[in-house]
Amino acid sequence: MDQTLFFILLFVALIGFMFWSQWRARRRYQQQLDQLQAGDQVMTIGGIYGKLTRVDREAHSAHLEIAPGVEIRISLSAISRRLGPGGE
Repeated sequence: MDQTLFFILLFVALIGFMFWSQWRARRRYQQQLDQLQAGDQVMTIGGIYGKLTRVDREAHSAHLEIAPGVEIRISLSAISRRLGPGGE
């Protein structure tokens, strides 16, 4: 009985840790998205590098300049990470 209870508690702790770490990662990613602004250099999850020219949080989209005069519209969730401000 004691062993069974121990394994049940261990299992519950492992599941709880997995959910907690996923929640923290999601929260950290959302904070990064909230800090994005026009002029930031970013990389998309597809590996496209560019500069944000406009961020529309209501529409959950952004405009990304990938070459001079070439701008694409992407979802904010397609942004993998911020590389730096401006001309980095």
